[in-house]
Parts: sequence; structure tokens; C-alpha cells
Amino acid sequence: MVGPTARTKANVVYLLQTHARPAQIARLVQVITEGSPDATVLISHDEAGPALDGRRLRALGNVHVFLERGGYGDFSHVDRYLAAVDWLDANGVDYDWLENLTGQDYPLRPIAEIEDALAAADTDGFLQYSPVFPERVPSDADPGTPGYTLVRAVDAATRYDYRHWRLGKPTPAKKHLMRPLMVLNFVQPWVRVFNSYASVGIRRRTVFGPGFYCYGGSFFCTLRAECARYIRDYARANPEMVAFFRGTAAPEEVFLHSVLVNSGRFNLTPDYKRYIDWTGCTHTHPRTLGIEDLHPMLASGAHWARKVDLDKDARLFDLLDQRIRPGAVRARRQLQMSGDWELLPT
Repeated sequence: MVGPTARTKANVVYLLQTHARPAQIARLVQVITEGSPDATVLISHDEAGPALDGRRLRALGNVHVFLERGGYGDFSHVDRYLAAVDWLDANGVDYDWLENLTGQDYPLRPIAEIEDALAAADTDGFLQYSPVFPERVPSDADPGTPGYTLVRAVDAATRYDYRHWRLGKPTPAKKHLMRPLMVLNFVQPWVRVFNSYASVGIRRRTVFGPGFYCYGGSFFCTLRAECARYIRDYARANPEMVAFFRGTAAPEEVFLHSVLVNSGRFNLTPDYKRYIDWTGCTHTHPRTLGIEDLHPMLASGAHWARKVDLDKDARLFDLLDQRIRPGAVRARRQLQMSGDWELLPT
């Protein structure tokens, strides 16, 4: 008699880059570790943010908490990613995939289903990307995610054609004070004032061109270990390129993408498996999702939703839990088998 087929499980590391909402972070980690008890979870928490309950988090499973320097739209995001790859190698962690998440992500499918899908995937990574300067790439260049553009042309040039110096944290007051100065951007080509990142940029020679085109998209993605290590090794071997990206605005939205796509070594799927809604928003902050978004979120085929806020809509988390947490999944299967499917809450 042939027994049930054993589950083919991917070894997934979940990297959470967080800066606030300790209770929501704990809930996310609990969902991950319940669904995949052997998974490694790394929490890279902004040392300037509210304290996390490290003991509680570590009690949930193979969870490791690191306090690191955070930032906004700067290379610190990439630094924390590279540090995670280094830590995994230094500690001999064998993994197939690295999920790069925020503290405001939440799964749309049971963790086991996400890991099964990754185990069966015939790709090296799920990454949103497209040419940042479409007019600067040849017609046969990789187009990336269909219909996607990172930012409009004027913002792309301001971000990546200029060497930026930060004027501290981009507070609302600072953004308001800097806004009138942005008129300089339209009367001369040498200096750019960027209130979104509280920076001033000076035009410089770019590293982008034939052989290394600028690709960009969301920093949050799912990559095989080989891709993650390649990015880390590239950064080590090319300090001058890292220095260039450190001087740009929002380098985390182009560094991984440009390195991986230009390498030509990887088969990348231009779909990051995230449900994010930019309707009515700027290019810096997506809309906070609510219970009214539940049906399109679940119908999207995405693995994760971003961004969600436990303080604003706890009911959304409860309804998602009824679909994704292991106990709820078993209950749903029992109801399906018993014919009482209609008793499930909607």
C-alpha cells in the first residue's frame, strides 16, 4: 500500500526589516513560525525604534533579533540585507530562499502553501523590476514587469543622476520647508532639491550605460540563496559601485535589481508576489490596506500583502488568520469534507 506523498518543503529564511509596531511584528512572526516551525526568522530592527520583546520572539522558534541602524530611502536597507546574508553563511544556515519582508507585511496564503510553491518554482527569484530609464536601454533589453515603471522620468533622473547629501531625517516640517526650493529643479540642470528624502543632489557622471543598465522596483522580493549570495559578493568585489549607490536617493529600489538583471546569470520572474495598492498615493508610501481590500487581496494570487496596520484594522488580520493559520486551515478542510463549508465566516 502506497502511503501519502511526503511534502516537498523549501528551506526558507524570512528576513524582516522593521522599525515600529512591536505587537504587529510579534503577530507576523508567530504566523510564520506556526506555519513553518523549522524556518529561520531574522528580525533586523531599527535601533531607534520602539523596543521589541526579544525573549518572547525567540520563544516562538528559530528567531533571531538584531538591532541595526535604520534609515529611509538610503543604503542602510541594503546594508541590513547584506548583513543577513553574511550572518546566514557565518552560522552555516542551509537555505533555498530568502524572503525579504517588512513589519507591515502579512501572508495571504498559509505559510506551508507559500513554501510548497517556492519548492516547486522553476525560477531563481520573484522580483518586480523594469528599466528605470526606458529611453536609455536598447529595444531588446529585458523589459521586466509588464506595464511597470518605478517612477516618472523627472524623479528617476533626480534620484539616480545626482550625488545626494542628506539633511537629516525627512520630517514633515522639513519637507514643507524644502518644497519651495524645488523650483530650482526646473530652471537649471546641475542641482536638485529632493524634499521626499530631505536631500540635495549635484549632477555627476553615472555608472549606468551599456553593460549595466539601471533596473528598479520594490526592494521586497523573494530570491534563491544563490541570488542573495551573488548580490553580497558583488558588493564586496565592487566597492566603487557601492559608493555610487550610497550617494543616490532610494538606492534600495535599484541596487539588487540592477546587479541581478545585468548579470545575465539568473532566471528571474518579474512578479514579486506582493499585493500592494498605490492608488492615490505617491511613489514613496503605498496605501494602507483594510478589510474592504480582502477579496482583491485573496484573489490576486500574491503570497503577501503590504502594507497592513494592526492598530487601524485588526479585523483584517483576524479574517486572514481564519484562512492561513494551521489550525484554521485544518478546520476549513474538515468543514469542506463535512459539507458545512457555508458555516465559515466571510
